[in-house]
Amino acid sequence: MLNKIYAKKADPVRRRPRVVSVFTLINDNRVVEKFNGSFVNYKVAREDTSSSAGLIRDYRIFRFPSLVFLDPKGGMLFSEIAILSRPEALLLMAEKAVSLSKQKSLVDYDSEYKSGHVERNFLREYIERRQTAGITGNAELIEKYVSQLTIQDLHNYGEVLFILKAGPLADSTAYKLAQTNRKIVDSIFRFEPLQVRVAMNNATIANTMNSAIALKNVSRAFAAANFTRNTWTTDRQQGQKNWEAKMLQYYAGVKDTMNYLNMASIYYDRYFMQLSADSLRKKDSLNSETARIRNTPDSIRVYNAQSTYTSTGSRSNGNNKGIRTPVKSDTLRRRVVLFAGDVHATELNNAAWTFYQIGSTKPDFLMKALSWSRRSLEIIEKAAFYDTYAHLLYKLKLYSEAESMQKKAIEFAKKEKANTKPFESEYNKIKNKSL
Repeated sequence: MLNKIYAKKADPVRRRPRVVSVFTLINDNRVVEKFNGSFVNYKVAREDTSSSAGLIRDYRIFRFPSLVFLDPKGGMLFSEIAILSRPEALLLMAEKAVSLSKQKSLVDYDSEYKSGHVERNFLREYIERRQTAGITGNAELIEKYVSQLTIQDLHNYGEVLFILKAGPLADSTAYKLAQTNRKIVDSIFRFEPLQVRVAMNNATIANTMNSAIALKNVSRAFAAANFTRNTWTTDRQQGQKNWEAKMLQYYAGVKDTMNYLNMASIYYDRYFMQLSADSLRKKDSLNSETARIRNTPDSIRVYNAQSTYTSTGSRSNGNNKGIRTPVKSDTLRRRVVLFAGDVHATELNNAAWTFYQIGSTKPDFLMKALSWSRRSLEIIEKAAFYDTYAHLLYKLKLYSEAESMQKKAIEFAKKEKANTKPFESEYNKIKNKSL
């Protein structure tokens, strides 16, 4: 099965939907024949939560629009960002999916693991299969795997690389054992491709922070933040910024409202408000050009309040700590996707919306959020940004201004060819003072 997240459902009357109903911009006969002949194609709108929420949760989809390939048992094969301009790329994806579907299903691996199968070779196969599917949360599995290794195994380049790729927790036994032979670790971070090094670091960061939040373990959160900072060996200022961003993620994740509000107030003022809107636009333009040169998609992910800062691919040399994790978003303001071209504006908007939600009884925090929201609009005007601004104005009892800004949200939604109904609904609530 092929799922495309971010479109309307395929016509249920059709026994097998035509590919052109999934890929509206692709009419290449080779693509149509390949997908109709090899897959059951299904298309669902991200906004249609009754249909998309389960898919997004079960298959850990955080990039939109996405192509998600599943085997006949419902096991994840892999997912890709849906860049549909090149038929050749789609054909290669299709071939990859068909090939992987002939292998053992992740559903079977999951079942065997749950039944207690933890033998070393099985765990290695299981982790590799999950990695092929794009699943990076393998910290628990790699911990059980390393418990079966010998000292000699830890002096094997391939074995150490495998452990690090699995994303062990930064304060775990697996991570510490992987550091046994420092020459091997140094070689890995000197000779492996940048993409591999960055992915390894980000897996460790994400897994460590996810665990810290789940267990409300602040020591582990510090380990994740420290790890993140230590990867920025050539840019200490950026490293410190990312350390603070990690701790903000932790406080938000465990709902430590006061620590979050106090730290965020300093963080966004220090790193965003001391630069002019023009300077922030130039930085985003530079980020966009870097992404283009590296041939990476500009679209990143949907994030709450703070965005992810990826590591540089450098080796962390100290105690470790983590990265922000994407969250599912069920409200208009939080459903803002980061692009390399407008990262700063999006972060300011999302932070302002978070303050609107959790700092609503504190005028000082609301005024600070209002200034961040205003700055996001100075960088780039968007419907969602105007919507955030209007809500903050309303909360501050500036009703006339709020109504005016919500009109702007509707206006820009039309320009963006977005659904205006949510904005219009909020406008009516603001107008009637029933928000």
